[in-house]
Amino acid sequence: MRNAREALFIAFYVMNIRPSSRFGQGRSPLLIVGWLLLVALGAWLVWFGSGWPEGQQPPTEPSDVLPLTPLMATVTATLPSPAPIPPPQAPTATPLPTDTPVPTPIPATATPTTPLVRAGESGVNVRGGPGTNYPVVGFLQPGAEAPVTGRYGDWWQIQHEVGAGWVFGDIVTPFNTGNVPQVEPPPAPTPVPPTATPAPTDTPAPTNVRGLVPNDYTVEGAPGPFGVGQDIWFNMDITNTSNETVAYTALGTWVEETGQFQQSWTYSSFAPGQHFTWRDHINIPAPGTYHLWMMICFPDDSCAKLKGPIVVTVQ
Repeated sequence: MRNAREALFIAFYVMNIRPSSRFGQGRSPLLIVGWLLLVALGAWLVWFGSGWPEGQQPPTEPSDVLPLTPLMATVTATLPSPAPIPPPQAPTATPLPTDTPVPTPIPATATPTTPLVRAGESGVNVRGGPGTNYPVVGFLQPGAEAPVTGRYGDWWQIQHEVGAGWVFGDIVTPFNTGNVPQVEPPPAPTPVPPTATPAPTDTPAPTNVRGLVPNDYTVEGAPGPFGVGQDIWFNMDITNTSNETVAYTALGTWVEETGQFQQSWTYSSFAPGQHFTWRDHINIPAPGTYHLWMMICFPDDSCAKLKGPIVVTVQ
């Protein structure tokens, strides 16, 4: 509207027409026609500037900027929706084929156990029968083991390098011997008949034999009486005072009246400075009064009475 009035005013100014001038005074008809045209143009401009009829909107200029909402809707409609991700499933065990046989476990077999005995730290004599009246036929070194084949009383029958032998149960350690059978012992050796009791010797035992010093020698329960064939227990105590190893072939109790020699140890030796103690027993097969000695024999076939005598009575 404002623009229309400005255009009309400019036209009046150009035409040099003023609102207060009168028609026909010094003006030509051509100017009157021009003025009418300008009035018509002004009226059209006034009408055009006043706007569109009520309820209508003027056309808008085209814009290069696309509206945001339709564009987003187009993009949104164009992009495909992501496929849903399936939830993870727990692994399942693959079943064995029905035609595959399942192996049957083999039962474990029991480990066989062998009856045996083990010698102690001093070793043990192997005898020909279950008693000290049987001769010594071998020796088990300290810690050595031997299979057990039978038992008789307190003695074990073993398999030794010399054949069947016997060891006293109190001086060995048995293993797996719960089912070992009882066996009959071999015939006992023929006892030596007693001779007339000689007078005890007045010769004292030496105090030192090749460096061996007998500290003590005792017989438990002496002088008795003991029964015929009863176990008579004795104890030995010896020290090697030399700086050399002393070898021997037999060590034990010797019966002066009969010459019976209970060899507790055979074919062994004393280390330099060694202190040795031992307990063993002897069985005297006939009644009488006897003198017992601790005796040792050496590889050169010489023997020496280390300590004694101790008098015992057997009846």
